[in-house]
This record gives sequence, structure tokens and C-alpha cells, in this order.
Amino acid sequence: MAGYISKGIKLSYKVNTEFVDLTNLQEIPDLGGTAESIEITTLADDAHMYMNGIKSYGDSLDFKFLYEPTQFNTLAALTGDTEWKVSLPDGVDGAIDTTCTFKGTASVKIDSVGVNSAMTYTLSVKPTSSMVFA
Repeated sequence: MAGYISKGIKLSYKVNTEFVDLTNLQEIPDLGGTAESIEITTLADDAHMYMNGIKSYGDSLDFKFLYEPTQFNTLAALTGDTEWKVSLPDGVDGAIDTTCTFKGTASVKIDSVGVNSAMTYTLSVKPTSSMVFA
């Protein structure tokens, strides 16, 4: 197969011991992070030298959803650290083969809307753990 499509990507969050799939997901953010650069140049070096520092996932991960009040209110009521899982349909015949799990605190906002537009909202998750791909 030459590539994969986004159809079937899932976002879920953990309630007790089970992950609950969210519905109406439209967009996911970049997953993974970039290591910050630490300059280690000495007076003997001919050019700047760097080493990797800690990884940054960004301030928050923004997931966009088609608005539905029950799910919006459920997510708005989340408090504290929540475990999240993004599932990618990159297996045989679109089966979920890769997941990315992480913990983070959530907040939601209804997105701006114009005339004749679908209502959407954004779930922002501030990461509080490393991302683990499996």
C-alpha cells in the first residue's frame, strides 16, 4: 500500500479502566514532539554545536469536533489528569495498528461560527506525560 487515509482515526479517554471513544472527530494535531536544542559550543569549535534537550509537545494539543452538546458537556466537566489515546487505522484493511497514549488536562471551547456554517468545538489537552507510541 502506498499510503494511508485519515478515515477511522479515533480519540478516546480513559474512564476508570476503559477507554471511551469520542464521536464526531474532525481534526487531530501533530503527535510527537521536537527536542529543544542546547548549545554546547566551546572556544575550540569551528561552528556552533548542539545537543538535544527535553522534548516539547507544544503548549496544548487541539482536537476539533463537530458540535454535539452531550459530548461537549461531558468533556467540559473533566477535571485533573486524564489518559488519552489516539488510534491510527494503519493496519491491514484499516485496522487499528498504532496508538499514541498520553496524559493531560482538558479544556473545551466552542469555535467561532459564521452564516451557514457547521458548529464545531475544540478540545485542548495540555500534556502532563510523555507520548507513548505502540
